[in-house]
Amino acid sequence: MTCNRIIVLAAGRATRMRTSAASAESTRFVQDALERPKPMIRVGPNNEPMLQLILEQALRAGFTEATVVIAPNDTITSSFLQEWGCQGRGMRIRTAVQSEPKGTGHAVQCALESDPVPPGAMWVLANGDNLPTRSALARLRIEGSGPAVLAYDRDALGLDPNKTMAFAVLEGDGSTVHRITEKPDAAIVDRLAESGSVRVSMNYFRLEVDRLKAHLAALEPHRERGELELPTALQAMMDAGAGLTQINVAEEVLDLTRIQDVAWVQAGLHLLEPYQLEVCASSPMDVRTAAAAGAQRVELCAHWECGGLTPTEADIRMASAVGLPVHALIRSRAGHFVYSAEEKELMTAQIEASLAAGAVRVVVGALQADGTWDTPLLSRWVEAFGAHRIVIHRAFDACTDWEGAATSLKALGVRRFLTSGGEPLAWNGRDRIRHLAAEGFDVTVGSGVVPEQLADWMDIGITQFHASCREVDDRATALFDGKASKVSPASVRRWFNR
Repeated sequence: MTCNRIIVLAAGRATRMRTSAASAESTRFVQDALERPKPMIRVGPNNEPMLQLILEQALRAGFTEATVVIAPNDTITSSFLQEWGCQGRGMRIRTAVQSEPKGTGHAVQCALESDPVPPGAMWVLANGDNLPTRSALARLRIEGSGPAVLAYDRDALGLDPNKTMAFAVLEGDGSTVHRITEKPDAAIVDRLAESGSVRVSMNYFRLEVDRLKAHLAALEPHRERGELELPTALQAMMDAGAGLTQINVAEEVLDLTRIQDVAWVQAGLHLLEPYQLEVCASSPMDVRTAAAAGAQRVELCAHWECGGLTPTEADIRMASAVGLPVHALIRSRAGHFVYSAEEKELMTAQIEASLAAGAVRVVVGALQADGTWDTPLLSRWVEAFGAHRIVIHRAFDACTDWEGAATSLKALGVRRFLTSGGEPLAWNGRDRIRHLAAEGFDVTVGSGVVPEQLADWMDIGITQFHASCREVDDRATALFDGKASKVSPASVRRWFNR
């Protein structure tokens, strides 16, 4: 199962938001609510709109593609997405226009028609006014197989109880949802409360086109609102025998329905992690260790001791199942980065196999014989796999013309780098790293980076870090070197003061 796409519904009329804003004391948030689509209200710590916070959480959870559904007259969101997508985020972004406000089912139809999801692939649906944690989104992307829903413990949402009482409730056997009840009456809620926590939907679903398409097509307008409603299609899908896996979550969600919610959202921005740690893992066991200790992402390789080689497809599949986004290193052999035609063919096949096995991105690099960047090879890989699936590794640091390499990669749309700034220790290459970030590249720094440097790196705008976090396991072995290196949970925890 692959699940790389998030579809964000951002075309709503925001009637409740504008009604509440019209009678509120004038602030910049009220002005935004009256003039901008609700997901574009700037509630973030640096005036980021709600939609940006959602997309950034999706990126951290491992999504590489987004389809944002907007209204036909919405130039604000489309302009923002064009600019945001060009800032080195490494996400493929498309918009889908919902021509009329005909409900969530119709919005999903518009998204799938405008930006089709490949057959057999899964995708996640999100509302443009709800912000979950990265970990909840990551679980929904990868946990289990087939359709699924985040089933939130109503009492753990961190929201006003008067609001949560009206949320749709999920009924099932604890592992599979059988019914979604919109606007439940007190009797249903009381019955569910007696058997344990009340599980509610925040409209975060993992879905598959083949299982949902016919039920979307069969939707009839709601007799009162005249809208084509997604929950009706989902219920028909479940009634037809397609299971909806219940992924139980007891976490906060930020919800932006009325202008009064802005204060709640800003008080809950601790959900946004200030930095990301990528651990260099060389086995699925390393990935499990890194995840348990708090890492948010892994670069997976084989043979770490020689600088890393391409991992096996089995390792990628098992590592991806842990739930962290997996970036697979593509390096066909140890040694230099000047590759023969046969090696280039091998690495192209390794990229295809790694992405099919569950890696969200591949980490690549290659040089020409004179030490300059191998732009023709990277151009070929971008055309075949998409710039948003590619991260440049430290072959870039060995390049004799890094400015020319950066210019060519920018022209190709490749924006994600793992780099030390061309120096043995990344801190000594910080001027080059600062320049890359200023040029719009999404930079992860690696090589000699330690937790004690966090504040200094963040002061210059770097928030993504790559570390090996290794410990040596040395056992005497006849005839062979008995040393092995594995990820140390204590070393990972140091990055989070644990």
